[in-house]
Amino acid sequence: MTHLPRRALALVLAATLAGAARAQSAAQPFAGRRDRALDRAGTALVIVPSRASFLADDQKGFVQAADFYYLTGLEDVMGAVLVLDGRDRSTHLFVARPLPLLNRGVVIAGAASAARLGLSHVAPVDSLEPWLRRRFAAAPTAAFVAPTDARMPAAAPLPMAASVTRWQAWLVPLGATAASSAIPVLRPLREVKEPGELVTLREVARTSGAGFLAGLRGLRPGRRQAAAELDVVQACHDAGARSVSFWPWTMSGPNADFHNLWDTFLSYDHVDRAMQAGEVVRVDVGCQVGHYMGDVGRTAPVGGRFTDGQREAWDLFIAGYQAGRAVIRDGVTARAVYDAALAEIRTRAPTLRTEQGKEAARVLLGPNGTEAWELHGVGLDDAEGLPDTLRAGMTVAYELMFVAKGDGFYLEDMIAVTPTGSELLTAGLPYTAAEIEAAMRGGHARRAGAKAPARR
Repeated sequence: MTHLPRRALALVLAATLAGAARAQSAAQPFAGRRDRALDRAGTALVIVPSRASFLADDQKGFVQAADFYYLTGLEDVMGAVLVLDGRDRSTHLFVARPLPLLNRGVVIAGAASAARLGLSHVAPVDSLEPWLRRRFAAAPTAAFVAPTDARMPAAAPLPMAASVTRWQAWLVPLGATAASSAIPVLRPLREVKEPGELVTLREVARTSGAGFLAGLRGLRPGRRQAAAELDVVQACHDAGARSVSFWPWTMSGPNADFHNLWDTFLSYDHVDRAMQAGEVVRVDVGCQVGHYMGDVGRTAPVGGRFTDGQREAWDLFIAGYQAGRAVIRDGVTARAVYDAALAEIRTRAPTLRTEQGKEAARVLLGPNGTEAWELHGVGLDDAEGLPDTLRAGMTVAYELMFVAKGDGFYLEDMIAVTPTGSELLTAGLPYTAAEIEAAMRGGHARRAGAKAPARR
């Protein structure tokens, strides 16, 4: 046996302890999240599957199931299941066996992995069913299961949400007293962001703003939507983002009508078309940083100038939007935000001169004027639910839209809710028709480093 000198031994020991401390520090935020989830679970189980399969070869990159990443920090593990046991506050990760030729995302079952990840146990996924049978036999209890796509309610008739139903059919025969969606357990935790998450989301907003401006400046008559969308993707990468949150939307002409937006998900070419002079375009984009997603956008004219009617309709919309944003703070309801926006639109409506401006006021103040308005969460998903009441620490996308005279109008910012007001994360972007036209020409009054006031 070779004996190390005392100084060398001390250095080795110090390095080992430092490595253990770094591993513990890296696992700590996720351990705290698991503890809070256990607090909400009572004596029940919380079952959180990872993504079950590789990405498809037409996807940009692997995106981990958001709830699984939120609780483990494991970004590239496939076919694993996290189980939080509220009875004894234990945490169990069941992992798939390593696959040939696969080097990423491998977690080896055993005590070393459990210690590194701050978990009670890490075991092969083959042992999950026997473990559940023993657990339910010892203490029958309910189970909460995180759907693969946590944005979708468990009852949604979509394959993404059907995972909960499949788990229900499996867990009850194993002995669970009931099985239901884990959204009520986990979503309140994810809604209120930790300080470190907010730091990342500020970077998400910065890069998403760069992507938006690139898309705005890529709008030209005769150019295809897809070309402008590629400009957005390039700008996200150039700004330092890891990827895009979703494939960008530069929806022109009839595509800008929000009633037509979902057609993109059934279109081979993402409803690509050549943009035409006189049309408006919905520029709806988001960049992704550290797994966190952005969502921001505006409406812009293809030719670089709004018509008189589009200008009046848009600036009316902007005035209402800003009035609503001014009341965003802790404890305010989404309805109160919308009512503030509508009150400002109602005040300005008598001064409108163009037919499109007057039509905009009629639509916005009509019975369905806010049907497509949302204050939705943003974070590990680009849409994390629709909170009725805002709470300090939430990060939301304030997203309003309507249609007047066949033109679709849309506006969205990322906003962090504070105890006394809000922080505009996507600061420095154009709002009014004049500002958007200037931005399309490559200039903006607030572009050169001077951001608009972002905090209240």
